[in-house]
Amino acid sequence: MDIEEIRTFIEVAKCCNFSKAADVLHIVQSTVSNRMKSLEEYMGEQLLIRDKTGIRLTPAGKMFLNYAKQIQTLNENALKDIHMVSTYEDCLNIASVQWIFSYTLESMLTEFSKIHPKIATNLIIAHSEEIIPMLQNQVYDVALISYKIDNANLHSIPFCKTKILFVGAADQYSAYKQGISKEQLRNLPLIYSDIWQNYLSYVSDNFLPESKTFLIHCNMLDSAKKFCKAGIGCCFLPEIMIRNELNEGTLIHIPISGLTIKYMNIYFVYNKKKLNSIALQEWFKMYPELKRQIDKHSKI
Repeated sequence: MDIEEIRTFIEVAKCCNFSKAADVLHIVQSTVSNRMKSLEEYMGEQLLIRDKTGIRLTPAGKMFLNYAKQIQTLNENALKDIHMVSTYEDCLNIASVQWIFSYTLESMLTEFSKIHPKIATNLIIAHSEEIIPMLQNQVYDVALISYKIDNANLHSIPFCKTKILFVGAADQYSAYKQGISKEQLRNLPLIYSDIWQNYLSYVSDNFLPESKTFLIHCNMLDSAKKFCKAGIGCCFLPEIMIRNELNEGTLIHIPISGLTIKYMNIYFVYNKKKLNSIALQEWFKMYPELKRQIDKHSKI
């Protein structure tokens, strides 16, 4: 098994087609086939099934895909670190989900880079489910996510708390600014994002009928926000990412009768084995409250 076989497998899984994967990788289709055959022989398992509809992963292939992505990232980070040694003192490997990066982390990283020009930054934007195993395997040093994780290798530090507000475009839903009933909620066009699964199951179970169909389904909060601003439907969003729109009056908060406002916690999660790195030491020095929480945890 080599890194080119790993890269090819990831691309085949993405394209579901040998020919398309070959085009993306700028190789011939026979090379793709040979690499997949070699990989399956090494694994001792069938990873792919070819049929009239294209390529699909076997259960073993689906499991291996997660590891393949980690191997590829480790390879890329190793090359970056090796090339970095002669120029920089260290590298901060940091990950975040998109919306948290846009509304909190981006300005923090900009300030950090200005203060520490000899520390390189390797930033990854991904879903929390992809970030967590990478943290566990020391691919990333620290991450900013909305999950609290504490185990033998990882520790979470509370960073901030934000309300989850039900909002709509002001020019479409201004009549609901004073609030709506459960019945009115059921009749509104709703935009679904992954925040529902983790924070709003109570709303689905107690305020919406089982047959309720969402107008828009998306797995990115930034996308849900864009649909909401366009007046297509209403959505639950973290207050921290819509403050400007609420202040400008383009979005309005729509209270729901009988529903207590929920909160979302955001955490810095770091790998304990990386805590002595120059980059991570300097990162937490910039934020004394976070550093105090680390020191407090280390004494327990």
